[in-house]
Amino acid sequence: MSEKLKKDLLNILKEEKALYQKLFEIAEEKNEALVNNDTDKLMEIVENDREVIADIEAKDKERNDKIQEIKDEFEIELEKNSYSSLIEKLPEGWGEDLNPIREELIDLTDDFHNLNEQNQKLLEQAIDLNQTSFETIVKSIKDQDTTYSKTAKDKKEQPRIINKQG
Repeated sequence: MSEKLKKDLLNILKEEKALYQKLFEIAEEKNEALVNNDTDKLMEIVENDREVIADIEAKDKERNDKIQEIKDEFEIELEKNSYSSLIEKLPEGWGEDLNPIREELIDLTDDFHNLNEQNQKLLEQAIDLNQTSFETIVKSIKDQDTTYSKTAKDKKEQPRIINKQG
């Protein structure tokens, strides 16, 4: 039973790693779309992002359920719910099998968080640029707008292409 539990947990971790790799690839696509100011592509990517995040959350729950099953099987009580505390209480060999995939997951999630921070900064810069552009356009329109700023007399003297006289 314990070997099956270990194998199940390893499979869950591998599936979780694959999902995080997919999420990282989506984050790279998001980065490219932000750099290229491709809002249509960005909206499409955000939808994919949501789907993968939902899958990760489901896999996370599955992993936690499996860990609880392992703790029940080995009658493990932990003061602090941490990976290292759990590994210390498990039979020999579990750490050797689980540690490599855990390290890969940690590295991948660290890379993802760094890329996500970069994307956040790019998004903030894009919003600032759009806000500045919008303000510049509005100011320009206000400065050049003669429709509402001239007096009635000035408006009457403007040349007309079409008038009542023909």
